[in-house]
Amino acid sequence: MNWEAVRAHLCTLAVAVSFNSTWRVPREAYRYGGVSYLLVLSIAMVIFALPATLLQLTIGQLSQQDAVGVWRAVPFFKGVGYIRLLISYIASLYSIIYVALSVLFYLLFTVNRSIPIWECTEPIVISVSSNPSTFLAPLAEQPEYYLALSMLTIVLWIIFPFIFYNPIKLMKRILYALGPLVLILMVVIASCIGSRSNLAMFQRQHDWLHYLESKIWHSAVIQAVLSSQTAGGFLISSGTAIYSNADVQRTSWLLVTANVVCSWLGAVFWLSVAGGGEDRDETALAVLVQMYRAAEYHSFHNIWPILVYALLFFSGIISMLVQLFPLYDNCRRVGGQGWRLISFTGSFFGAAAALGVLVGGLPALSVLEDTAVPLLICIATVLEFLAFIFIYGWKLLVEDVEFLTGRALAKPWVFGWFATPVAMLAVTVWWLVAIFLGDEQWTEAPWDAITILATASVAATVFFALAAASVAKQVQFDLFGKIKSSFNPTRHWGPRDPITYYYWMARRQQSQTGARDTFTPTYTRRQLGQFTGGASIFDISPPKKNLEENN
Repeated sequence: MNWEAVRAHLCTLAVAVSFNSTWRVPREAYRYGGVSYLLVLSIAMVIFALPATLLQLTIGQLSQQDAVGVWRAVPFFKGVGYIRLLISYIASLYSIIYVALSVLFYLLFTVNRSIPIWECTEPIVISVSSNPSTFLAPLAEQPEYYLALSMLTIVLWIIFPFIFYNPIKLMKRILYALGPLVLILMVVIASCIGSRSNLAMFQRQHDWLHYLESKIWHSAVIQAVLSSQTAGGFLISSGTAIYSNADVQRTSWLLVTANVVCSWLGAVFWLSVAGGGEDRDETALAVLVQMYRAAEYHSFHNIWPILVYALLFFSGIISMLVQLFPLYDNCRRVGGQGWRLISFTGSFFGAAAALGVLVGGLPALSVLEDTAVPLLICIATVLEFLAFIFIYGWKLLVEDVEFLTGRALAKPWVFGWFATPVAMLAVTVWWLVAIFLGDEQWTEAPWDAITILATASVAATVFFALAAASVAKQVQFDLFGKIKSSFNPTRHWGPRDPITYYYWMARRQQSQTGARDTFTPTYTRRQLGQFTGGASIFDISPPKKNLEENN
């Protein structure tokens, strides 16, 4: 039994049952229909998530860097790494609020079955701010709800710096435990209170008409990138922390397959347990509202809603760990001895920003989650593929994959690398055109359009500011030479270990002289001590064939 691989894929299971499968996918299934949405999502997983997963696992495992450090390969595009961190940061703001709401529901259902939200579920669908009896009501109308959520949000934010105080170790142990626990809870709850009759509403006849709209396609593409954890830089950092010795091709297939299965499982779970009639909720809080409605309508015993909210809490903790890990990893790498102080300061500002989002209520959550973050994901993903495929070079990338796996890379992978940015750009343009030309609410403020323009401006500012900084750092004397040099890998790009770096360079030289077929990697890598400041240990061992021939 290869326990190292088992531990790695326990983390894969945990990632697959995060909020992406237990919160976002069921909510999108409520909006666009279960079967129709999940079919598009499964296709998007293969077309978009699979090539992106292989790309990020390769550059992360090869360079042993974080989402910013890998851009030593193409320094001009260093801003893409910071856009990835920005995506993780924004996603953590609304995720921590969802976790706090799950905890609040759990506590109130434990103490008293009656939650003061039933009368506000209908106004939530229409307008949150129009009803004072809601957890996301304006601060001036219902300050006690805001205070309760604020306290929970602050407490949760305080916890994570302590989890990441000793990086990697505690996070991995939490993932080992929570992944199977969430899956077991889903199976047990669905087996006990799930209803097959509820699945009759899994797909309505008019849901197929959503295929004519851009929203379902764009939502599926964004969800595929989020589920595969290629949106915020987690997969790049985990190339060293979790999948350091894993086969990047097989891990990509396992990661995507696990997310596809858990996405279907999450949607079926919520439809069977909470139902989904014609009046089903489609807001950001859909799963919470539907569960409360089902508990009241079917008179469930208190233990079942409590277990459901506990499931959401555990799943939310997984999401927060995954989203915050790239940020803490970057702080550790660039912050020196005081990186923990930087991380605590970042958590303080994160809590403050989350409280600001709470003031905005449900509209602020929707703007961040449905408009700002998706646009940033599209920008970062397209730029990342363009940089590594066309500037760094797809042939060099293929050689890097083959160097890590020890076998030839199939051509469909290369085709996926070329097709992904084109298809994502096309879907994004269709989505943007639909927003700007299809909005008929001329009497209301165009918040979506304003958010799109503001988000694009922020992304452009970050990208070009860091590109200018990268150009300025080049050692050439003329501007043209500096710009040209910023598109080439730095001397620090590549494996960190000297012996591994030697084999990597030897393979490239073999390839340039046309003798690549005669060279195979003859080492087994173990990245130990990478996050404790100690030296790495690498086990250099020849293949068994060579040993037998020598004997």
